[in-house]
Amino acid sequence: MFLKAQLKENRDVRDYIAKKLVNSGYILRDANICYDSKLAMDTELLIKFFEKTQPDEIAKFRKIHKVDADKTLINTINNQITNPNGKGLIGCLKDGVEVGNNIKFKLMYQIPSTTKNPELNKQYQANTLSVMKEVNCTPKERVDLVIFLNGLAIISFELKCNPAGQTYKNAIAQYRNDRSYNNRLFQFKAGCLVNFALDLEEVYMCSKLEGKDSFFLPFNMGQGEGINAGAGNPTPDDNYPTHYMWDQILQKDNLLELIGKFIFIDKQETINEQTGKRKVKEILVFPRFHQLDAIQKILADVKDNHSDCNYLIQHSAGSGKTYTIAWLAHRLASIHDHDDKVVYDSVLVVTDRVVVDRQLQNAIRALDHKEGFIKVMDDSCTSADLADAINGRTKIIGTTIQKFRFILDEVKNLKDRKFAIIIDEAHSSTAGKNMLAANIALGEFDEKVVDTDNTTPNQYDEIEKELEKTGKPKNVSVFAFTATPKNKTLELFGKLNVSGQKEAFHRYTMKQAIEEGFILDVLGHYMEYDTYL
Repeated sequence: MFLKAQLKENRDVRDYIAKKLVNSGYILRDANICYDSKLAMDTELLIKFFEKTQPDEIAKFRKIHKVDADKTLINTINNQITNPNGKGLIGCLKDGVEVGNNIKFKLMYQIPSTTKNPELNKQYQANTLSVMKEVNCTPKERVDLVIFLNGLAIISFELKCNPAGQTYKNAIAQYRNDRSYNNRLFQFKAGCLVNFALDLEEVYMCSKLEGKDSFFLPFNMGQGEGINAGAGNPTPDDNYPTHYMWDQILQKDNLLELIGKFIFIDKQETINEQTGKRKVKEILVFPRFHQLDAIQKILADVKDNHSDCNYLIQHSAGSGKTYTIAWLAHRLASIHDHDDKVVYDSVLVVTDRVVVDRQLQNAIRALDHKEGFIKVMDDSCTSADLADAINGRTKIIGTTIQKFRFILDEVKNLKDRKFAIIIDEAHSSTAGKNMLAANIALGEFDEKVVDTDNTTPNQYDEIEKELEKTGKPKNVSVFAFTATPKNKTLELFGKLNVSGQKEAFHRYTMKQAIEEGFILDVLGHYMEYDTYL
């Protein structure tokens, strides 16, 4: 039986997590010997990674630069990572770095989308994860744990032990008050991708340290069942509530998936109301736990069931839904089943909010820069343009609900194609008239049902009845996002539970959002009139 009382001091938590990581395949490195604080690197491991995975490239570079080749290479890579106008560490990890003379080095190998290429899988396995304890970022600053990928610092931890009278709040205060965000290890875009404040019960994270202005988000699983699920973490009988961090999140496949498929730099534009000047702010987007959990569970189910199921994602306001939809669209566009076959020909993202539509397309484009990968139907696009995008097998197509209905007479004979339709804010109108429009356009309903542009409110009921009567198209999966699903939404998109009732596939409840501080509790100060008077 696991004894929770064995961890009594902060250093016990540090040593315990480090040991767990080493047992799962990490290399334990001595920070006093291996860490270069000016570069936030373990340069020895980085060079070994190049020698193992890219021997021709490093041989060519050494031939050109002679005795100072390795030092020149390390400094060149560091300059690209720290360039304020560059793509930062996450961009260099994903895209590699050009070092001159037509030589390019990969800093990591992403998880292959299929298993058909043994060489890609071999390269992926060559990625090296390591951990250091008590890392000196300055002569006076020591960070509890730092995680490295191929010698590059990617995650820092400040750890606290609850039995010792300290919590994640003390760790957050340490980051805000005692850690210089100008230090190479914490430098935005160039240093650690994320910084975790962790105790034995809760986890919080920050992707941009800014001293006292550093903003930490919860990275907790949530606890409780159904709509009663709230903030925090469940307490297992034989482990610590935050064990998922070392047992799941920091495991190799999961961590490499986070870096390769989730983390990205988003550019948000703001306008000064007084001067009218536009300002672009960069943020490093790291998923919260419920976002990561939702995407991973949906993808696992799609691999098993292809287009056989619909999915209702019940995420409250404050859940970061725009990013969740962007991640889901990006992943569904390239997902392969267990036989390495592509599941969906196209992914359609349907929303009735123009601002969200813009945010979605910016996020998706930040995740994938491939030309033609995404096509967004803006105000200048016609129904014919939308039809061309679908027939041209564009992988991700963004459109508003209104535009989507215009293609009913344009798109036919698509039953041999498979589609994922992601709908923002599923509600009764979406479940009825708009979803039937989608189903007719993509393959399995009789087109003679109705011209939706002239549909009257009474006809909406008939459309909903038709959708319920006909059932789900075999070639279409619907991923419906809503905070408050109605009964009809649950019936159309929900999954059967063990009680034989329909429920959401994944939940982030309003209770959890309130308790985590993302939305206000409107009933928090509720008072009856009689009491008030």
